[in-house]
Amino acid sequence: MIDIYENNFSFTMDLRYENDKIWATISVTPSKKPGSRDILLIDDNNENISFRSITELMNFLQKKKVPYNDRKDALDFIANSLIILEKNQL
Repeated sequence: MIDIYENNFSFTMDLRYENDKIWATISVTPSKKPGSRDILLIDDNNENISFRSITELMNFLQKKKVPYNDRKDALDFIANSLIILEKNQL
């Protein structure tokens, strides 16, 4: 299950176990460098992981055995977030 939140500057998406407990949050935010974006994952152990690419995040989720549909939803979420940030030049 996935929850998506957005504000003017960042987008977050919660990833949940089947029992509805949040196990991680994915965040897409503008980077310090203009025109760049940060893709972060905060897991339920409070580990923060920064990903250099969408592919790197997808590989990480696959290694964590995240179901296909949740990985697909995460990919769609990131793509849409990046499009909105680009359109707004944030």
